[in-house]
Amino acid sequence: MPASEPCYGSAASCERGHQPYADIFTLPPPPTMTPAPCQCSEFLAMAAADLAKKGGSPDGVQEMITKKRRRNDVLAAHAQQQTMDVDRILLKHAKNMWTALAQQRQSHTRLIVSTVEARAAKRLKAKDEEIERIRIMNWALEERLRNLFMEDQMWRDVAQSHEATANVLRGDLQRALDVQAVHGGGSGHGQEDDAESCCWGENQVPLCAEEEVGTPVVEERPATGVGRCKGCREDAAVVLLLPCRHLCVCAPCAAAAQACPACGSAKNGSVCINFS
Repeated sequence: MPASEPCYGSAASCERGHQPYADIFTLPPPPTMTPAPCQCSEFLAMAAADLAKKGGSPDGVQEMITKKRRRNDVLAAHAQQQTMDVDRILLKHAKNMWTALAQQRQSHTRLIVSTVEARAAKRLKAKDEEIERIRIMNWALEERLRNLFMEDQMWRDVAQSHEATANVLRGDLQRALDVQAVHGGGSGHGQEDDAESCCWGENQVPLCAEEEVGTPVVEERPATGVGRCKGCREDAAVVLLLPCRHLCVCAPCAAAAQACPACGSAKNGSVCINFS
């Protein structure tokens, strides 16, 4: 064996099919379908050759392999730890994101609820004000109705009182006419009655003069007790003129008369007397 050739060159040549040692520094050939034990033995042979060249031993090769395996285990554990740290960071970030989203959702929910409550409170306040206004209006209408009822009752009482007064006046007038019909009297006596009915002072002068002179001539009246109209001298006098209160004209003459034909006083009203 030449001196320049390594001591393990023959073994390497046997294991690699008598190839030169320099071929280990070249690129390896494409992988072939070689069984795994052959590749491992080849690797061990190459490692033993390198170790022998450097003055090592096979125990060093085993130790190197062990250290390499430990380093690979450490790297794998470190990679696994990094993966776990990344997963933990991602989980923490996801948890924080979900927490932030939940808080934001709760904030939005509270905002929506507060807005709806504010609008509902505003509408309820408006409805309460409307109810209060309607209640006050109903109370005012009830008071108005109560006042109208009291006023109606008062006017009913007044109407009944006036009706009673009218009945009394009608009875007095009927009695006066009955007395007048019983005693009888002429046209001169009718003029005296008209003069007595007048409320003016000047109309009382002829009555006083006649009383001083003497008793007037009494003429008879119709049996009905109602005198003739002093306007047309045809129909019965059934209208009482105001304010002199003379019963001396019929209905058509009362509508056309401006003054009382008995005393000459201005007429401001009339009342139709029903003798039926």
